[in-house]
Amino acid sequence: MKKSIYLTVLFVALSTVTFSQSKKAIKKIESKATQLVEKLNGEIIAGDKSLALSDEQVASIKKIQIDRITGLRKLGKEGSEEDKKKWNRTHYQKIYKEVLTKEQMKARKKGKEKKEE
Repeated sequence: MKKSIYLTVLFVALSTVTFSQSKKAIKKIESKATQLVEKLNGEIIAGDKSLALSDEQVASIKKIQIDRITGLRKLGKEGSEEDKKKWNRTHYQKIYKEVLTKEQMKARKKGKEKKEE
């Protein structure tokens, strides 16, 4: 009887620790995705303030970034550099070709050039 109670308490404790760690990882990924979206928007605004990302674009890019970061973590150390590059390329193509407009791409390029000067 004592063993079964002990095992139950141990199982609950381990489950709680695992769940809280996964919540931290999710928050960390979301935070990183938000930073990347803000950086991209900053580059666009530096080129032309009127072409800032819309709320819909921000949400779409953030979702793509979360998927990209999560996938890279799953690839982990077992994934080759080529696999990681391919994964990144696929996701960045979605952002640059499907979400951003041509005007926003030009503004981003102009904004990046201004920052480099």
